[in-house]
Amino acid sequence: MLLLATASSTSAQGPATVPPGPAAPRTRASDRTEQGAVLSPPDAARLPVRRVVLYKSGVGYFEHLGRVRGDQAVSIDLTSGQLDDVLKSLTTADLGNGRVTGITFNSSAPVEQRLRMLGLPLGASTSPADLLNALRGARVEVQAGSAAIVGRILSLEERQRTADGATETRQELTIVTDAGLVRTFTLGPAIGIRLAEAEMRGELSQYLDLVGSTRARDVRRLRIGTTGSGVRDLLVSYVSEVPVWKSTYRLVIPSAGNRAPFLQGWAIVDNTLGEDWTDVELSLVAGAPQSFVQQVSQPLYTRRPVVPLPRTAMLTPQTHDGTLEAFAKAESVEGGIPGGALGGVVGGLPSAPNAAPVPAPLKEARSREDAVVESLAAAPVAARGQELGDLFQYTLTQPITVRRNQSALVPIVQADVAIERVSLWNAASGTGRPWRAVWLTNDTGLTLDGGSVALVEGGAFAGEGLLEAIQPKERRLISYAVDLAARVSVVHDGGPRRVSRMRIGKGAFVQVVQERVTSTYTIRNEDSTARTFVIEHARRDGWSLAAGTATPAEATAAQHRFRVVVDPRASTELKVEQVREVETRVAVTTITSDQIALILQGRDVDASVAPQLRAVMAQNAEVTRLQSAVRERRAEIERIEKDQARVRENLAALKTSAEERQLVARYASQLNTQEDRLVVLRRDIEDLELQRVKAQDELVRLANAVALDITME
Repeated sequence: MLLLATASSTSAQGPATVPPGPAAPRTRASDRTEQGAVLSPPDAARLPVRRVVLYKSGVGYFEHLGRVRGDQAVSIDLTSGQLDDVLKSLTTADLGNGRVTGITFNSSAPVEQRLRMLGLPLGASTSPADLLNALRGARVEVQAGSAAIVGRILSLEERQRTADGATETRQELTIVTDAGLVRTFTLGPAIGIRLAEAEMRGELSQYLDLVGSTRARDVRRLRIGTTGSGVRDLLVSYVSEVPVWKSTYRLVIPSAGNRAPFLQGWAIVDNTLGEDWTDVELSLVAGAPQSFVQQVSQPLYTRRPVVPLPRTAMLTPQTHDGTLEAFAKAESVEGGIPGGALGGVVGGLPSAPNAAPVPAPLKEARSREDAVVESLAAAPVAARGQELGDLFQYTLTQPITVRRNQSALVPIVQADVAIERVSLWNAASGTGRPWRAVWLTNDTGLTLDGGSVALVEGGAFAGEGLLEAIQPKERRLISYAVDLAARVSVVHDGGPRRVSRMRIGKGAFVQVVQERVTSTYTIRNEDSTARTFVIEHARRDGWSLAAGTATPAEATAAQHRFRVVVDPRASTELKVEQVREVETRVAVTTITSDQIALILQGRDVDASVAPQLRAVMAQNAEVTRLQSAVRERRAEIERIEKDQARVRENLAALKTSAEERQLVARYASQLNTQEDRLVVLRRDIEDLELQRVKAQDELVRLANAVALDITME
């Protein structure tokens, strides 16, 4: 048993029971609960669930409230998985003249750990051969026919025997009798083995009990001890794993024009715990607080390093070195025309151009529809909303009962909402047919959790879609059917590149090249009434809408949404032009005559700019000429030095004959001439370098004096 030294405690997935105590006193008015209900003795024997809060992260918060008397303890049966969550979140409070003395639960070490505590070195899965090897050295009685031989197990070996071309593997058990006789038996159906030692029989029985316990019902009993005087309320709260609650909505669109559409929301909850929820206060949180599984109920063993014992002693004296170093507003393309009607119950079918007189049965059906709509709209609000930190909570206004292992559909939203009927198209759909959709504004004042939405119009099913979580006053598109009365196509045109802007400043020349892409959407409306289309145009990184393009109704992270109104049985076009500007930056000293000519084509170019730029070009040409002259002289010096090296090699190979002395004199004269030329070249390089530095400084001055920012025509 493990004892939790805490005054707060437990939770239950199953009914909590109280051990028998003294006879219950007569109930007094002071024994009433906070809800005012008197708990009879059977009620005092358990802690019923009074409050349930369900979250989207797969957990639920549970509160139990019941009565204890004197020094009593409440026992709660849980599974190991439930106990882990309970131990992480358990809170208990004695609401009277008493206190919680402690909480205990039966511990359960892992099977592998418990097996290691046994005398038999066996795993959870074993075989007869494993068992006999584990019993090596134990006294056994081998029954072979009518004979019974007692001895200690020496070994178990596998041997192969070949007979008539077939190989057979047999297991042979060898024992040593008390008289020292070694006997070998081939194991088979006729051989029986009995453990002769009571201690080993007990070890084997413990092993079998332990292995068999893994199939037993997983029950972990939590015991909450209390002490105090009189009858008192005991509150226990905890968090436990439960199924995620789901949302589903119905958007009812009345046929009558004077009735606003309204939204109904329902939540599906499941009670998979071990007891009924009877008259509980149920809250549903539209959020997913972080929750995780941690096996805190399991004893934890850590791995320790195995340090071998020293095998030899270092008896030779050792020496050790000393220390050496210490270390706006959207616009519609066609403007002003109101959005079209649904155009048919299913799939946006075209409306009839001229409606015939309404038959009497149809009038009666519409009257029934109006009555149903009014009844639904008049239904009371079943839940109230409440902000819960970063989450949102629906709390049912009336207690609810959900029997164990049953589910329920509970109402959470009932409010009028504003919608706009549209036809939604996106190129990613891969079809020319748009979706019929509604642009829903959340006027409920509540945060709506994500879920399915079924649309009902004219008393019939019109389609269904999906809604992600939406905040109050937020607007969201919900598509629900294919629009068979409309078609959309798109053509993309890359367009030419052109220089849109040039800037010169601080010696840098910046040229801005503008790229344009035009997407032309052709929209056809075959219905007899005008339709409002929403065209989703993909956003591209680095691109923006060009001037003159219609303002989108809204934009998401990935799409621009354009509203287009199309007249009955008509077509229209929507052009969306996107631009991107690419900059190239170079030194103004590298400007060319072609670029100067292009600059002079810009708007409002100052007349003094051209002489400045041409002066920069001329000075740049002078710097280039001086650099070229320096390179030419250095190249000549390199050629002379290579030739001198060749001549010196030839001089070293000559002897003292008359012909060779003449050749030496000629080589010496050549070297003298080359040395004179080298002196001149090095002097020229020094002069040219001085001229280049001055010319470069003048070029920088001229370049920095130019300031320009023009937009191209």
